Amino acid sequence: MTPVVYMIALIVAIGILLLLTLKLKMNSFMALFFTALALAVFFGSSVMDGLNAITGAFGNSLGNIGLPVLFGAILAMGVQDSGAAVAISNFFVKLFKGKRLELAPALTAFVMAISVFGDISQLLTAPIAATIAKRKNMNMTVVTSYVIAAVWFTHGVVPPSAGILAIAIMLGADVGMVIFWGILICLASLLVTYFLTIGWMTKNASYAEPKPEFTVGIEPVGESATVEELLIHEEGLPNALVAFLPLLVPAGLITLASICSMVLPKESPILAVANVIGNKSLAMLIGIIILLLTNTKIKGKMLRNANQTEPIGEKASLLELGMGNWVKRAIDVSAMVLLVTAMGAAFASILSSQPVVSEIADMVANSGIPMILIPFIISAVMRAAAGSMATAGMAAAGICMPIMAALGLSPVAVTLAIGLGTMMFGHVNDSGCWMCQEVFNVDLPQYLKYVSPMAMIGAVCDMIMLMAGSLVGII
Repeated sequence: MTPVVYMIALIVAIGILLLLTLKLKMNSFMALFFTALALAVFFGSSVMDGLNAITGAFGNSLGNIGLPVLFGAILAMGVQDSGAAVAISNFFVKLFKGKRLELAPALTAFVMAISVFGDISQLLTAPIAATIAKRKNMNMTVVTSYVIAAVWFTHGVVPPSAGILAIAIMLGADVGMVIFWGILICLASLLVTYFLTIGWMTKNASYAEPKPEFTVGIEPVGESATVEELLIHEEGLPNALVAFLPLLVPAGLITLASICSMVLPKESPILAVANVIGNKSLAMLIGIIILLLTNTKIKGKMLRNANQTEPIGEKASLLELGMGNWVKRAIDVSAMVLLVTAMGAAFASILSSQPVVSEIADMVANSGIPMILIPFIISAVMRAAAGSMATAGMAAAGICMPIMAALGLSPVAVTLAIGLGTMMFGHVNDSGCWMCQEVFNVDLPQYLKYVSPMAMIGAVCDMIMLMAGSLVGII
């Protein structure tokens, strides 16, 4: 097979994915399965060999990401029931002294999406964004643009989010270092993007009002309103530290284990302990336990909130709540994410299995394009075509995996570049586009003109930082 034939096959495969998902309304899991099998047969495998290859890669990926993602979903249920998202938002309102209020829901979403699915982060943040916008008479188009950029940053670039976690594992990247550098450059880029664009956005973005269902009883405050008047008041809110801990501790433990492995000798007992508590699954479980133990005083509130989604007795124990109710709800929301991500990995494995990829690697190495841009561009093109950030990232990883040596980049840098590429070109073939319009009350022209481009600006800012870090050899 020649490189040209391979590229044509790749383009046709993407076209088939689009046809199956957008026109025939097939679930992404089945669309990926049929496309991967068709590719395997086209590449010369028998149907059974293709099935075996898909099954092996699917099982491998599911085994690597299953527990961390499920535990992240359980944690999301706890965040929802405890009101942690509101507490985090109030913290940022106080931090900025009632100014720059677009950043309060954006940074709340940024923190939550580190350990919580992107779609769930949108759902949890939307009522907060609407409340703050109503109080301060802010344009929801402006607020939404920064919130969605923040969600995409950590959902697309920072493990343990399912897609980027699977990509890091596929490419052999140190997950802790991907978390560390991902959070660092994404947070910096979010702030840079905000200060570069807020003036223009405030003056030019078309107006969208806060979603009425989220702002019942909320009244605007005057220009001279105090910080206290701007806060979202809700009975039994956890304090800021309690709200942050379950979300940040897991990422911190995984990162700590990676740092310890770089600076400590292999026989160090500290390293042994760090490797245990920094295990991806155990770190997420620790986050769940922290959330339960630090919110014992608001047990009644959490039970009432949980009961609205999944019936649970009013006298249920915290153990029943956290390890029963939350788990059942988490399985409901995470099952499809896990299946699609794992099948995306299988699709990527078929793409990367062809010997012709080594020829493409030589062409890439001699192209003159800065190597760090190649995974970014591939991922961006895949996002435009496939819609799903996870599917786009997986496909890009499958193409980049065999050419890693030719790229001459660290696995961490390639992983981050792919993650940043998935932030580009979000449009109507992404389910998140429609969810955003529904929960944030923006329309499609506003989404395409302001929301999606804001994430693209952020991704470009991030790529500049990533290129600088890769150039000097620290990433």
